[in-house]
Amino acid sequence: MNERSLETPAPAADLGEEQARIALANQLLAGNRYGTPEHERGLELMQRAATGVLAPQAQWLLGAYYLQVGSRPNAQAEAARWLQEAAQAGVSPAIDRLADLYLQGLGLPFSIPRALELHRHLADRGHPPSAWQAGYLASQDATPRASREDPAATAFLRASALAYPPAYYSLGLRFALGAGIAQDKALGRALLLRAADGGYLDARVAADELVPEQDVGSEAAMWHARLKRNLEEAQPLLARLAPGDALIGQPANAVLPKLEAHLVGIEHPALRLDASGRAYVETDGSEPLRAVPRAWDWASLQPKVGISRGFATREECAHLMNKVANSLTLPHEYRISDSANDDAELISFSGRGRPLGAMHSDAVVRLLERRTASMADWSMAALEMCSIIRYQPGEEYRPHVDFFSDEQIEVNRIQKGDPSGQRIATFLLYLHAPAAGGETEYPKSGLVVRGERGMAVLHYNVSADGRQDQASLHIGRPVREGEKWLWRSALRERSLYG
Repeated sequence: MNERSLETPAPAADLGEEQARIALANQLLAGNRYGTPEHERGLELMQRAATGVLAPQAQWLLGAYYLQVGSRPNAQAEAARWLQEAAQAGVSPAIDRLADLYLQGLGLPFSIPRALELHRHLADRGHPPSAWQAGYLASQDATPRASREDPAATAFLRASALAYPPAYYSLGLRFALGAGIAQDKALGRALLLRAADGGYLDARVAADELVPEQDVGSEAAMWHARLKRNLEEAQPLLARLAPGDALIGQPANAVLPKLEAHLVGIEHPALRLDASGRAYVETDGSEPLRAVPRAWDWASLQPKVGISRGFATREECAHLMNKVANSLTLPHEYRISDSANDDAELISFSGRGRPLGAMHSDAVVRLLERRTASMADWSMAALEMCSIIRYQPGEEYRPHVDFFSDEQIEVNRIQKGDPSGQRIATFLLYLHAPAAGGETEYPKSGLVVRGERGMAVLHYNVSADGRQDQASLHIGRPVREGEKWLWRSALRERSLYG
């Protein structure tokens, strides 16, 4: 931000001129292919706006632009540069994407603590998704602590005070399992049921599987009723919560301690207030909720297919399903680019899906990508953008291969500026397995894989010498009962970034 904008309001004429410049820049960038003179003119205009009276807005838009045009030289470093500028000015979306960049580890060094710090900052301004991500990241951070509080459960408790169903779910899992905190099955079930009240997928099923009603009698019903009444009474406080810009160093939103104290008012002994009036949950020293993937079990060598059970937790799987549940579309609607592989998906896949690009990834996506890269001994920079697909009864994925033809690789390189080459392997993670049907079949080897929640499948699309492997042909059999959800990515030959 320049000196004039810090000291006095900018004249209306200046604001109007800058708004017009930013609007024109957006139009040129969105309406013209990267590399054309019009596109470059749009980028030049946006860079000029980034030093004007609306600098934070333009800086944020530049950061978002470089995140999405990864094939530009030094795109990730440029994204980091502009996001840091906008974050210093308090632009909340820029802070969120900056945290994501720290977790991707491209353009900035990989750092869970730094991403956690940024999400905690947004959480203290009243942003529920960041409050949840702070809890998730705290559960993944292995840094030793001397504090008596469990940082993950504490973050989820504070997010629950914001009436955020994912936080009820995550806190409920921890009480139900005794993960990082003392087990309390009745409160765990009550919290899971509150998440179910908010429409959170898997919450009711988790409550019934982990804490059957007959195991806790009327106690869970009592806590559920208290939580429900507590939220009803919290509405005036929630109405006063107005998350806005989040200048680094600002104190927490003054409404948050009041909301947290109100939630602690249900009078459960595990929910407490610290000396500053913030809510917390005390740790009992037990293991946190964290995935422990098993080593690859190579079920087939031609094609090469590996299976890793326990790759992701129930929490991670549920989060990804809920993240896209209301935005799944048919293949022709989410198709990203013109390619033979996308054409094949239009014909062969009858379910629904949703890509998760750089603007929609989050802490779970990034740490699953990092887990994938680690388990496959691959580079994060060579992981394809992930997507989530869902099959309902009768839906299938007919026989197909995932590798690129030689012609497609050349089209990608010349027309799209994509230097990453072949899809060496495909990665699949079962978020939810159907009750019947939906197996993944490799007909040329006779292998049939029946999925289970949290199980990963890695199959190679090329042979050991790098040639396209026709034996990698596979089928997603029709689902007969229930739903099948997959998180998928691919391991490219080289980095996707310029």
